[in-house]
This record gives sequence, C-alpha cells and structure tokens, in this order.
Amino acid sequence: MNKEDILKSDLLDLIFDKRNKNYGAYELRKHYKRRLLKSLAIAFVLTGGIAAFISFAKEEKLITRIFDIEETENVALAVVELPKKPEVPKVPETPKPPTSAQKVPQERFLENMVITDDPTEADKLPSNLDNAAIGSSTTTEGVYTGRVYVDPPAVIDAGGGNVPAKIDRETPRAVVDIMPSYPGGINALRKFLEKNLKSFDDIETGASISVKITFIVGYDGKLKGFQLMEDGGDMYNKEVIRVLKKMPEWIPGKAQGENVSVYYTIPVKFTSSE
Repeated sequence: MNKEDILKSDLLDLIFDKRNKNYGAYELRKHYKRRLLKSLAIAFVLTGGIAAFISFAKEEKLITRIFDIEETENVALAVVELPKKPEVPKVPETPKPPTSAQKVPQERFLENMVITDDPTEADKLPSNLDNAAIGSSTTTEGVYTGRVYVDPPAVIDAGGGNVPAKIDRETPRAVVDIMPSYPGGINALRKFLEKNLKSFDDIETGASISVKITFIVGYDGKLKGFQLMEDGGDMYNKEVIRVLKKMPEWIPGKAQGENVSVYYTIPVKFTSSE
C-alpha cells in the first residue's frame, strides 16, 4: 500500500491490506454499525408490539368479566285474588229424630266446596296429616275458603228426652259450617305473609315458583300437621313453613255450633320483578 493510500485509509483497510476481503470477516466489520442499528430497531419494535398485545388482552378480559355479570331481580309476592263467594245451597229438611238410642250418621253436602284453586284436589286431602312427611317450603299466592252446610246434629233417645250427639273436635275435617279464619280476615293474612316471607334472588326474570301447604287449624285455633301439597324447592318450602309456624292462633272453624279441627290449604307463589 502506498504512503498516500495509508493516510486516506481507515484502520480496517490497513488490517486487511493484501488479504482476502471477500471471505466475510472484512464485510462483517465494515458494516457492523449498520447491522447493530437494524437489530436494535427490530428488537424495539418486537418489544413494543408484545407489550401492547398483552395490555390489550388484559383490558379485553376485564371488560368481558364486567359485562358477563348477571343481574338478579328482587322477589315480589303476587297479589292474592279471592274467589267469589259460592251460592248458599238449600238446607235439606231436618229428618225426624230416631226412636232407638243410637247415633244417626250425618249426610254432608259438598256443593261449592273449595279447598284449593284446583277443583280436582278437593277430594285428595290426606286422612292423617299428623304422620305425613312435611315438605321444606311453601309460597302464598291466594287463600281459598268455602262454606258447607250439614244436617242438624243427630240426637239420642235415652228415655229421658232427646240429647244432641257429642261432636268430635279432635279429628280434622274438610267440611264444616264455618271455615277457620286468620284474625283480621284475609287481608290481614296476606299482609302477614308478605311481611314475614323472605325474598330470594335465584328466580329468573319472568319465572315463578309455586308452593302449596295444607295444615290443620285445631279447635283451639293452633296450627299443626303441615303437609306439602306442591313442592317449590327445599329453600322455599322451609321458608313458608317457618312463617306459618309464626302465625298467631286462628279463629277456629265451627260445625253444629262447636269449635272443630279443620283442614286448610294456602297456595303461595314467588315471582321475580321484571
């Protein structure tokens, strides 16, 4: 290399003077800065892209969780509508008292007798509710009562005059002269149930859960023998029975002027407000 060329050349050219510059080492050292800048630029772009992708993915996941939350509705009790009073059937003529000292079976007239809102269930009341299995919840949609008339009490001729036959007050019956009632009437009963029944938030919008309970109103006005007639689920069954057991003593039903034990049915419906 000439002296003049030495002054014009850089250190790399001096090192590779009279050497094979096409081998690759010369090229690597010659353009090192350009390749370094290109590598840094690529690394920066990749790092920024990955960071942006991760940030966007987290934000999208958070938004999805927020909008996936299901809104629940409060439970509202349905309005109770009372049925129209049935027409009073004609009372048959009183039969003549027997001459022999024996009880005369009473003939009961079941016309217009309503126990529940389903007429087919009127004759399906259990004969012994005290030993029946109790369900877990009931609800209040409506309360239905009925009035039934029976023949006058039978009499016994004991030789000293006619004596009315003794009425069995303990055995519950479905047919009486006057049905038992909650103190204050049907509106007071509805208010008591609406005030004491808890609401549940697991009912879908527009759906409803019905529960129906049959129990005995004793001749002393106390409630007992709770039986589940329509199952609404364990939680609802237990809630309705809990509230029924909190009730004050009822006005007992009457048959032939005496307080007697009577079957009584209350249907309840839990609904969600739209």
